[in-house]
Amino acid sequence: MAELVMVHGIGPQDETEQRLHEDWTRALARALRENGRAESADRLDGGSVSVGMAYYRHLFAPYAPRDDYDVPLSAPMAITGEEIAKDIIENIRDHASNPSDTAQAAHALDELDAELGPVQGPYAPLRLMVSMLGRLGPIARSGFAALSSTGVFHLGQVAAYLHDETVREQAIEAVLSQVTPGTKAVVAHSLGTVVAYEALHRLEQPLPLLLTFGSPLGLRSIIRGQLRPQPLSSPSHVKRWVNVADRDDYIVATLRLRTLLPDNDAVLERTRLVKNRNSRPHSAVEYLKHWQTVEPLAELL
Repeated sequence: MAELVMVHGIGPQDETEQRLHEDWTRALARALRENGRAESADRLDGGSVSVGMAYYRHLFAPYAPRDDYDVPLSAPMAITGEEIAKDIIENIRDHASNPSDTAQAAHALDELDAELGPVQGPYAPLRLMVSMLGRLGPIARSGFAALSSTGVFHLGQVAAYLHDETVREQAIEAVLSQVTPGTKAVVAHSLGTVVAYEALHRLEQPLPLLLTFGSPLGLRSIIRGQLRPQPLSSPSHVKRWVNVADRDDYIVATLRLRTLLPDNDAVLERTRLVKNRNSRPHSAVEYLKHWQTVEPLAELL
């Protein structure tokens, strides 16, 4: 149904399909225009290029906390949320550009090991981890977990996708319903890269390009453990896969996603590194401002 299919990631409930569609399209058109592709930008702005947003944010409404003390997740989802939070802290320790951020994350991991033992209640560890996340440099600067309820909801979206089969299937269908033989590219961000990965493994026709950015694909204890299919591999009908990352993007599992695929998998290229604004390292719009991100799309548009 669309030449260009966009797949959003985690985020607030008030980010509607229309708002996401407009923000992403505007950022993409601006990047094209600023890099000498005015004709392609005009076609995008004028609607000559059909663009679809595979929207599934509404599926997470049952998991939205009512306040900072509410954790409307099942026990398995809460455990998954804890593991994701720990993976995020490890991401900061392993590849943040600021040495003080890496040291702060390493200290937080030591602190977690000391504090989690006596914590009481099935959801207390998750609340503790969300509180700790909010104090870490890249996350505090972005406001990702400024409120406990916000942090729980964002982690809960990933956990709900992995544990709630209805959410998972409907999110995958949101992608596949947009993709036709005329689709030139699927552009995915954050959790959307996981949804797109699983959806495109079901695709039955060629797709010229998969573009991912801010991807948690490869999170050691979560995504790689529950991703379908296993092990990580390029979807068979995708002709080219470009991945983009900011080393200060706390959701990014690895800066070397290519190394997680089989040696004979030549579809996924070496990850392209960009630098987003310090206050928005995980923002989809920030990623779409970079020519390194947009260039593969420019070739198709």
